[in-house]
Amino acid sequence: MTAVALAPKGLRIPAELEQEILARIDRAGLHVCEAELRYKLRWDERTRGSLLELLDELEGRGLIESAIHFRLTEHGRAELPEDYQPPLRYGTGIPWEVRS
Repeated sequence: MTAVALAPKGLRIPAELEQEILARIDRAGLHVCEAELRYKLRWDERTRGSLLELLDELEGRGLIESAIHFRLTEHGRAELPEDYQPPLRYGTGIPWEVRS
């Protein structure tokens, strides 16, 4: 695995927005994924900019901790061998799934 360090951009985050994000993360308990946070905040990247950059800024300031989660796309799933059998999973699908 390769790690990449990005230089902080020093985003100016409005205090009200920062407080809402911190409260949403705190209410979620142990972990909240980016998709759920995007849903809860009703975040629209076209009008508000990149949520991930904003979260990166909050993490850089030591206000939050993050962990990255991954899932396969349909294209990624098509790359698996034909005889591949995925493990049995419960609770498939994410109700707040971000649609592209």
